Amino acid sequence: MIEPPRLRCIVVVRDGPSRRVGPSGLLIGRQGDCDIVALDPSISRRHALVKLTATGAELVPLGKSPVAVASGGATAQVVQPHALADGDVLALPGLELTVKIDLPPPDAAAPAGFVLQRKGGSFGIAHSPFTLGGGDADDLIVKAWPPGTLHLHVAQGELFVEVRDGGAARNGEELAADTLEPLAIGDHLTCRGETFTIAHADAAATTAVRGATELPTHVAIELLPRGGRVVFTVGGRALPVYLPDRRFDLVMALLRPPAGHAAGEFISDDAVRAVVWPRKPSVSRPEINMLISRCRRDLVEAGLAGPRLIERAPGGGGTRVALAPGAVVEVSS
Repeated sequence: MIEPPRLRCIVVVRDGPSRRVGPSGLLIGRQGDCDIVALDPSISRRHALVKLTATGAELVPLGKSPVAVASGGATAQVVQPHALADGDVLALPGLELTVKIDLPPPDAAAPAGFVLQRKGGSFGIAHSPFTLGGGDADDLIVKAWPPGTLHLHVAQGELFVEVRDGGAARNGEELAADTLEPLAIGDHLTCRGETFTIAHADAAATTAVRGATELPTHVAIELLPRGGRVVFTVGGRALPVYLPDRRFDLVMALLRPPAGHAAGEFISDDAVRAVVWPRKPSVSRPEINMLISRCRRDLVEAGLAGPRLIERAPGGGGTRVALAPGAVVEVSS
């Protein structure tokens, strides 16, 4: 088992109720199915989204008019994604919302699914993300390392590593920076002269099979003005995620591909370019790979095994969202 995400974000309506921000974000607008429904006619049907990030919360304006954010005595008119702090106040016509962000200390007694073994001790990974670095806020403090050097993520029962600062290697093979790479039981993770062995918290479990992640049987897609929300149903459990702009366009290109392609198949880079970059057909393969990497990270933060679900064809040149046989994809606006 893994402890739920440690970050807690609540949006409090002045003189009203409060709503917790979930993995797919909290939608504010005039339309009746929004999480917080506004009555003023000047507010857009889908006006703003408050979403979680790896380090806090973010406001994503969706409507035609800006959102006023009061923070530290100053007020800004926000028209682009904007990082939120505890105590920030969002002002919309007829609606005032206070943002409460809390990062409680990790539960040392929480059961771990994976363990990092190093000479001198072992360290359970009881929540996700689990950070290694030299900062006071890191979960495992390694002296002389920069803060947040490595981020370990657990999603769908798998462990992934993200190298944030410097270089690292898995079983002697260098890992690319700012990408998510899977780790299996018995792998050796080396970084800045330190080596950790990945073990299972249950000593009786000695093996792990790569690529055994359960695949979605149903995908529901909700279109938003600057992106969209996608709900993946895996093992009977709905896992929602908000994807902005081109990351959402990428998933749409893979799940609602052009004629001649089907969801779950590898979609050629040319077909992806035509949907995601319709005015820029010369987009390079590294740019596509970077977009895929960012989309995978969003999925992992929502509890989905992003590197398994968004899969590159061997040798590159194509991408797919891996789906269970007979999976259903639905789109709504």
